[in-house]
Amino acid sequence: MIYLNKNTENDVIIELTLNSTLENPNYLFEFINDTTQQVTYFTSPDLSEYKQRYNHFQITETGTTYVDLTASTVNLLSGSYKYNIYESSNETLEVSATTSIVNTGKAYVNGIDTELDKIYR
Repeated sequence: MIYLNKNTENDVIIELTLNSTLENPNYLFEFINDTTQQVTYFTSPDLSEYKQRYNHFQITETGTTYVDLTASTVNLLSGSYKYNIYESSNETLEVSATTSIVNTGKAYVNGIDTELDKIYR
């Protein structure tokens, strides 16, 4: 399970290399809100020094409307999500440009939504 706190830079440790087929993949994250079915895509660089053992990402949940989906910043509503992580040879926000899914699971975003969060959904 991926656990994110709102308004925080979150360290996410997950094992993706085992299922990756590319030598040096880029990862595309897809979060699907369980309640609204809103889909959010973002990328994040793998910061791990030991990619054969684990993958390390720093994902910033901004809690604001400003996000840079290619720089590990995202604005998500609080609650539960299904996630898919795709691998690609290039950085992309398009599932069609990826090679395969390397991980799926559940995620939870903890915190209080602002009025702006609710308006932009």
